[in-house]
Amino acid sequence: MANFLESFKKGMVAAEKAIANKNDIDAVFEQLSEALEQATDGKINVKIITKQEPLATFTMSLKDVINRKTYQAIVAYNPLATGDAVELAQWKISETGYPCRVVLPDVEIYCEDRRGLEDALAKLISTSTTGKIFKALMERPLKDPVDDDI
Repeated sequence: MANFLESFKKGMVAAEKAIANKNDIDAVFEQLSEALEQATDGKINVKIITKQEPLATFTMSLKDVINRKTYQAIVAYNPLATGDAVELAQWKISETGYPCRVVLPDVEIYCEDRRGLEDALAKLISTSTTGKIFKALMERPLKDPVDDDI
């Protein structure tokens, strides 16, 4: 006979671990954002967003539009400037938080724990491709200041 109470307890422990892992991952991304903000006088920030895969415009059907797949991406943006966020890498996270993956065009970095994630993000921001993106973001025109007297 199935021991439902024991299974329930295991599920609760697994849920607690998943929540702790996801909180840990959020903290790593928050530290990365804070470091980039500090290094760039607030001109660079990063976050994870959900994006849609591009459509093949010539062969596109209504079904393709309806069934368009989504994925998560690590993006950088300049909160002080105009323009959209720029994708740095794809982001894949498991139901339990860890393992997670940072997917670059030439390599997929598998992260078992916080240290692995920190190393992967350090590698990501140290590439020439990411450096060029950061440089372009910092050079964007600033947003017009909001006039509070209106």
